[in-house]
Amino acid sequence: MLKIENKAIHVVDGAFDSAMIEELFQYAVASTKLGWRYGDVADAKYSANPFWGASVMLEERHESDDPNRIEDTPELIQRVWSRLQQGLQPFKFTIRDIFVNGQTYGVENAIHTDCPHEKEGWYTVLIYLNPKWHVDWGGETVFYNKARTEVVYAVVPKPGRIVFFDARHHHWGRPPTRNTQDLRVTVAFCLTRTEDSPTP
Repeated sequence: MLKIENKAIHVVDGAFDSAMIEELFQYAVASTKLGWRYGDVADAKYSANPFWGASVMLEERHESDDPNRIEDTPELIQRVWSRLQQGLQPFKFTIRDIFVNGQTYGVENAIHTDCPHEKEGWYTVLIYLNPKWHVDWGGETVFYNKARTEVVYAVVPKPGRIVFFDARHHHWGRPPTRNTQDLRVTVAFCLTRTEDSPTP
């Protein structure tokens, strides 16, 4: 597992077969099961640029009707979580939230973290859902140093690829280039490490 500034980043290919990725993609994009909204922002402190998003599970629902337990999410999402848990061993996590995000060309967001504090314990698993992707289409997840002055790592959104990272990492989900009209689609599992788990 790669560590940058003592924070984990790990990329895995082939954790899900093409049939599972296609099923997830159809669930996210081609069905009416998700309530897509336009207006999500990565970090309003740096940019108010909106992108597309949908909630699958929210631990703190506020006024949302979204499930707040994995057991109440669609069976497909439960299968994905079961597979992720196997792959994450020996580390153990609980789920805070699950989101689907979408970007087309020109739909920028901003450099941000998925953690509102510097305390270790929050992690993100990002799954790239597009059944096909070409490197010319952009859409990389770019990681920056803590000072936000240098790129330290970049991940191409290959179909079915997973990137697991410490939520304190500054990162930016880049939009697609003009070379494609496709929606760049990801699903993010926002996790909290359990007390009895080793630290990744």
